[in-house]
Amino acid sequence: MRRFTISLLLAIPLVAIAQVYKSVDENGNTVYSDKPPTNGSSSEKVQVGAPNTSPPPRQVDRPTATVKQKKIEVSVDITSPENDTAIAIGFAGNFSVTATVNPPLGNGNSAQLLIDGTAIGPAQAHTSWALSNIYRGSHILTVVISNYAGEKLAESPPITVHVLRAKAGN
Repeated sequence: MRRFTISLLLAIPLVAIAQVYKSVDENGNTVYSDKPPTNGSSSEKVQVGAPNTSPPPRQVDRPTATVKQKKIEVSVDITSPENDTAIAIGFAGNFSVTATVNPPLGNGNSAQLLIDGTAIGPAQAHTSWALSNIYRGSHILTVVISNYAGEKLAESPPITVHVLRAKAGN
C-alpha cells in the first residue's frame, strides 16, 4: 500500500505537464487541448515549460505586543449647588446639579448622579442633571465617574442639599 501511494505521488507531476495540442477549428478559432483534434485537421504539439513555482513565505515570529496603559487620574467635583444649599419652598423640589470632571468625559467614560446613595437615571456622557419633585429633607449628592466597563474611576466629595417644601395638611 505504501509503494502504491508513493507511485501515485510521483505520477502527479507527469499529469501536470501533459502534452498540449494547438489547432485551428472550422471557424478559424485557435484551440488548445490536451488531445489532438478528432476531425483529422492538422495540429501542432506545444512545448510547455516547467510551471512557475515559488516557495511559501517564511514564517516570521512576531513578538506579542503588550500595551501598557497609563493610568489617568480622574477627578470630579459638584460645582452646583454648593454644599449646604437650601432649595426654597417655591421651587417644589426642582433644581439642577452640575459637576466638573478633569479630564473631561470621553473615551466611553460616563457620569452617574447619586442622591442618598441611589442612582438617578442611567449613567450619561454629560455632567448636568435637571431634578424635579425631590422630596423635602436633607439629601447627600455625589457624582461617580465610570469607564466603559463600569469600573469606578472617581467619586466626588459628597455635598448636602436641604429641600424645603410645604408639608401637606399644615
